[in-house]
Order: sequence, then structure tokens, then C-alpha cells
Amino acid sequence: MHALIARSHKASTEHHRTRARGLLLILTLGSLAAAGIVLPLIWDVLGLINSLPKMQWLQSALRGMPVASWLLMFAWGLAVPLALLYALYHPHPHGWRNGLVVAAAMWLAVTWYVHMPDPGQCLALYSGADTACSLLRWGFSLSLGMATAAYLFLVFMLVLSVLGLLTEELAPEHVARE
Repeated sequence: MHALIARSHKASTEHHRTRARGLLLILTLGSLAAAGIVLPLIWDVLGLINSLPKMQWLQSALRGMPVASWLLMFAWGLAVPLALLYALYHPHPHGWRNGLVVAAAMWLAVTWYVHMPDPGQCLALYSGADTACSLLRWGFSLSLGMATAAYLFLVFMLVLSVLGLLTEELAPEHVARE
């Protein structure tokens, strides 16, 4: 009898893991699809931010080292989704700290983006580097798309968590206990 109960519990746990993986896969694919839809709007927002006044000292410093500033942009762009995913999987007792880290990473990435030399100048600065310049522009689009997908994934997970809390709160056994 004990073996039957243990086997049943193991099957139930495996079924739960399979459903959870399926839900995560659906959320991931949904986040990527939504990011593809939203990405043109984000480019417009970055263009709008790019038209704001700039810090001349930072802009001239980055203009003096274009390749380094372009490559560091990938690091700052990667920091945003990593901070989002860290906040999702490692909740801090003081939730504002994770939010502050995410906001700081976003501020750094956006500030760096609007002050760095335009990646479109790559060919003018480095003639003969057609492939490298194309990869650079493709990489920026991919990086922004992945950061957007990570943000949307976090939003989807938060919405599902809130819905889960609401359903637990409205469950009949919870209402009967009160």
C-alpha cells in the first residue's frame, strides 16, 4: 500500500512539474511574441529620449572610444534582463531593493545608449568592416528585443501571481474558514 501511495505522489509531482514547464514555455514564447510587437514602439521611445539634451562630457568621452562604448552597451543592455530575472527568482524581503536595482540598470543602459556614438557611423569610422558593423547593429536590435522580452516575461509572471493570489483568496474553503 505504501508503495502505491509513494508512486502516486511521485506521478503527481512529475505531472505538476510538466505543467509548470509548459506554462513557463508558453509565457516565454508569449513574451518573445509580445516583444516583437512592442519593439517598434520602444525604438520610437528611445528616439524620443535621444532627442533630449545630453551630457556633453559623457557624449564626448564615448565618442572618443566608439568600439568600447558600443561593446559596453551590450553589457548594460544585458544587465536589465538579468536584474529582472534575478528579481523574479530571488525576491528580497524589501521588494523596493530589487526594483531599485532594475531601475538603476535601465537608467544606465538608456543613458549610455543615448550618449554613445550612433552605431550607423560604424562604416564611416571603420571602412571595410561591413560584417562587423552589420553584426553590431543586429546585436543592438537583438539585445533590446531580449531585454523587452524579459521585462514582459516578468510582467506576465506578476499578473499570474496576482491572479493566483486572488483565486486563493476567493476559494470556497478560504471563505468557509472566515
